[in-house]
Amino acid sequence: MKQIMNNTLSPLQLAVLMLCARCFSMMTYFPFTGSNALLFMIAIAISAALQGILLIPAAVLCSRRDKGLCEIAFCTSRALGLLVSGAFLLYFIWDIFITTGTFAYFMDSYFSNQIARLPAVICAGGAALYLGGMSSSVLGKCAGIFFCIFAFFAGILVLSAITYPDTANFHLAQRDIPNALANDIKGEFIRNRELVMLVFLLGDVKGSKPKSVFCYLALKLVILEVLLGFAALVLGEFALATDTPFFYLSCLSNSSVVERYDAGFMSVWTVLAVVRLAAVLHCCARCVRLLTGGRAKGAAVYAVQIIPAAATLYLLSKRRWKGLAYLNESPWLLVCAVGLIPLAVMLVKKRRGKVED
Repeated sequence: MKQIMNNTLSPLQLAVLMLCARCFSMMTYFPFTGSNALLFMIAIAISAALQGILLIPAAVLCSRRDKGLCEIAFCTSRALGLLVSGAFLLYFIWDIFITTGTFAYFMDSYFSNQIARLPAVICAGGAALYLGGMSSSVLGKCAGIFFCIFAFFAGILVLSAITYPDTANFHLAQRDIPNALANDIKGEFIRNRELVMLVFLLGDVKGSKPKSVFCYLALKLVILEVLLGFAALVLGEFALATDTPFFYLSCLSNSSVVERYDAGFMSVWTVLAVVRLAAVLHCCARCVRLLTGGRAKGAAVYAVQIIPAAATLYLLSKRRWKGLAYLNESPWLLVCAVGLIPLAVMLVKKRRGKVED
């Protein structure tokens, strides 16, 4: 399939694309990590601020050069470009692996036991592969449509769920608040793997790069705080005891038209999974082309994308995915990919410029 070479995004399109990816993670697996709801909401705000600080080098560098991080690295040094692009490729392969397996595991274990795992993953993966082969411009426009669907569903869910709100969880009566807050910040931070895609695609933005970063972080903060707050209000203590509070929130929501909203949850969740996987596949394909100087054949690009999915299906067939689905990744992996790599490219670029002068 020939790729459409129109990789341009508006700041809002990039923000919405990343929001679709984050909302899939939020709807899938959102543990409170043992603290109360109010403390966790504070941790989300602090985590968003830390993410903004980490994204400063990438936003500044891409704004100055009006190129993507990998392209800037290649302009500085071929060795640096290969190193940075290779690092991003490895991270995207890991993200494909996690996203595909998470979708299959939670669909099979939590959301439906009537759907065969393999056909569902193949259908979702095929749709994501097709969409990921398009340009980032097409991805951004599709993400805008799907995010509107998510926002509409979330609005109905919230309005139909509030019957007897429970405010008992909104307190700061917690032992060792600093330690609990630190654990919550860490737990929230590592669930934002889409930040690596944001850094990679930042060069496609035709407009203010810092505005795109701020728009994403601000919208994400509002969405997470509102939905988390409503989940705690409706579910009470049960919101703290489950890793999938929004799924159970949809089960308890009802209206005069629809008795339960869990079927709608499944539909929206599946669409967001396709968008997230498509965005990762798109980034993965571009990394392969950068590493090969644009000489990579379509089959080679698709092979790199399919390998993680094949490994995922093997693990799922052996019932070994649960340990990986709940794996606590090291936050330093994300810190390096989002903050340290752009900072290193910036410093090398600056040092090389001084030497040439």
